[in-house]
Amino acid sequence: MDDVMRITWIVAVLALLLGGCASYAWVKPDVTAEVKAHDETTCRAEARDLTSEYAYGGFGAPWAYSPGRRPWAGPYADLSWQAAAEERVYERCMRGRGYDLVRIDKKKS
Repeated sequence: MDDVMRITWIVAVLALLLGGCASYAWVKPDVTAEVKAHDETTCRAEARDLTSEYAYGGFGAPWAYSPGRRPWAGPYADLSWQAAAEERVYERCMRGRGYDLVRIDKKKS
């Protein structure tokens, strides 16, 4: 049991160390920061609306809907489904608008 725990800790520490070496950004030539921010906001809203509509079967939110807490009744009871679906829709929206997701290495200080 100790070996499993030790390996788990090693993998977790390596993931944390290696995960902080780069980040990603949406890039499109000749676009202003205002246009990029507007496109990101619009794509996030479209992704949220589309996945919510799918989750509720196109009938809107249930009567007991609370804006502070979004009950999730999607095809899976798992909340991670919502996050994964929203991210996929968001990525397709941004790519559809001509953006590319580019890896940006962090500067070492």
